[in-house]
Amino acid sequence: MGNLKKYTQVFKDTFSVSEDALEQGYEMEDNELWDSVGHITLIANLETAFGIEIDIADMAEVISYEKGKEVLARYGVAF
Repeated sequence: MGNLKKYTQVFKDTFSVSEDALEQGYEMEDNELWDSVGHITLIANLETAFGIEIDIADMAEVISYEKGKEVLARYGVAF
């Protein structure tokens, strides 16, 4: 599975969201499940999926589907 597909799957599984919604500029405010617990769950799922450990400062920057890709790029994840 490619990195983009894996990344998308993490979002779909974590927030029960469709791929179409993700491609429409999905952000934290778009889903009530993306609260503080949902955010930590997302980060943990991303870390597991990509075998990385995301710094606390970077965790706070993952506020949208697109921004998450930018953050993961810092850890060598290519999309």
